[in-house]
Amino acid sequence: MTFDPQRFDAAWERYVAAIEKTHPAFRGYLGQGASEAEIKAAEAVTKATFPADLRHMLSRYASSNGCFILPGWELFEPARIADEWTIWEELRRIQFVPGGYDCEPNGPIKGDEWWRLGWIPFCGDGGGNHLCVDLDPAEGGTVGQVIGMWHDMANRDLVATSLTDFIEIISADAEAGNVVWDEEMGGVYAAQET
Repeated sequence: MTFDPQRFDAAWERYVAAIEKTHPAFRGYLGQGASEAEIKAAEAVTKATFPADLRHMLSRYASSNGCFILPGWELFEPARIADEWTIWEELRRIQFVPGGYDCEPNGPIKGDEWWRLGWIPFCGDGGGNHLCVDLDPAEGGTVGQVIGMWHDMANRDLVATSLTDFIEIISADAEAGNVVWDEEMGGVYAAQET
């Protein structure tokens, strides 16, 4: 599938506008975006070419303010992506592969490893859990699909078939009032969690 930046930006704007209804200052938490050099540096560390929608999001909206601007997730800037990936790569090398750890995929996700080099963590919850773009999907999957990666649970869940699809999903959730700004938590969360 070819990346459509207008489709992505339209979905992102819908999301931001919906969250602004619960927190008018929300747009101010969004980063200014990363430079091409910053994105390339993260790609060099991860030894991967990021999908076009991830590169686009990072170039326009990357944030380093620690605020959960996605529902329950902090959006990482490229340097943070590289840092998180490096932590997982080391764990994979010294613990997961030698220990023979695998995972339990829910969807077209390879299950023969606990964490794969092709899983690029673009956001996290502060507790070691991430959403990743999957550059190495199982048969029937899509390169760039979004998966949930839990540090202490074996399940790996397909969240969306692409980052653009993920933004469209959370936009619809925000418009329906299912995700809102939580003043006490200082970020966006599922409405039932507030």
